[in-house]
Amino acid sequence: MTTTAPPPIVDILNPAVYEDGDPESNGLPLSSYTRLRDEAPCYLHQSQDPACRDRVWVVTRHEDIVRVDRDAENFVNAHGVSFQKFGATTGSMIYLDGADHRRHRNVLRAAFTPRAVSIYAQSFRVLAREIVTMAMRKDSFDFVKEISVEMPLNVMCDLLEIPQADRRQFLAWINAFAVTTDPRFAATPEAAMDGVLRTRRYTLDLARTRRAAPGPDLLSKLISAVDTGSLAEDELQAFAILLAGAGTDTTRNALSHGIHALIRNPQQLAWLRDRADDIPRGPIEEIIRWASPVIHFGRTVVADTQVAGQQVCAGEFVVMVFPAGNFDPAAFDEPTTFDLSRDPNPHVSFGVGPHSCLGRHVALLEIKILLEELLYATSRIEQTGPIKYTRDSRLRGVHNLPVTVTRA
Repeated sequence: MTTTAPPPIVDILNPAVYEDGDPESNGLPLSSYTRLRDEAPCYLHQSQDPACRDRVWVVTRHEDIVRVDRDAENFVNAHGVSFQKFGATTGSMIYLDGADHRRHRNVLRAAFTPRAVSIYAQSFRVLAREIVTMAMRKDSFDFVKEISVEMPLNVMCDLLEIPQADRRQFLAWINAFAVTTDPRFAATPEAAMDGVLRTRRYTLDLARTRRAAPGPDLLSKLISAVDTGSLAEDELQAFAILLAGAGTDTTRNALSHGIHALIRNPQQLAWLRDRADDIPRGPIEEIIRWASPVIHFGRTVVADTQVAGQQVCAGEFVVMVFPAGNFDPAAFDEPTTFDLSRDPNPHVSFGVGPHSCLGRHVALLEIKILLEELLYATSRIEQTGPIKYTRDSRLRGVHNLPVTVTRA
């Protein structure tokens, strides 16, 4: 028997739901997540949106999300991981499975280990200090524009060695294809596709130059993989686009939601200030859980199976709603409490299976260092206007967060 969502309920895959999110519930449809977990943890979602798949199975319980994400044999990426039909990047690692997926990950696996990432700590700190200093030339500013955007954009551009003069345009292209449902980033589907094509063309031109003078940067490592036969040329472009998009958008969103949560929870902010000389990993993981920067990912079912007691057939599409899992009381004590001392913290924001986020240690280090520099430079951070969320149901973005700061 087909299970559908119990009416009435919010369409949790509708981009407008997240744009209009209530800050009192962390901008998320938490009550709808609760009802779905309780009454229809795997339900058939029918969409009338031409940009979306016609029907998908929506999974909201933590245990089921973990099961689907870990089981790469029976739930695959080969037919696309995004709920949206538009915006697929052929040749990208997130659309691959098995040996091809491992081949792609192995190209940069060594560059993203905790030990390898730790060598960036000093350069990240210099960058974070510059960003915070620049922002604080004004007493009041938009935290997203002045800080959240700047840190991950410049980190990723530094790692790829993208020239400073090109970074604003590079960001505009990334925004256009990463957030295709928000007209503030992509006015039309054609504009989004143009962002993909221009980023590909730019990456190809940059690769030609870099091949003649390789360095220690990630793009040079990708070029080396092409030259040794580990990657094809079109795969290099797709890989670079994936690094640029994933490395900028998700960390930006985590920083934005994280500082918003800290402002709204002054006791937690004070707790973090007491540890600002060397912020431990636990608080950063709680910020990542709370932010849930990626709202959903999907998998195609290989063989008939059951998910949360629901029969799902081969060829059908299953969508994992990560924030629903991150706020599941079956997996977290008091999940709607922002608790920087939370331990354990089995959040699913980075994924939990073979497709888990390759750059997670870069993101964790960026956030740690940026927060340390921000807390060192300020004695007070206050919100001065309403937070405005991005119109998207795939990436959980913040468009604006006005703040005022008091210098330490």
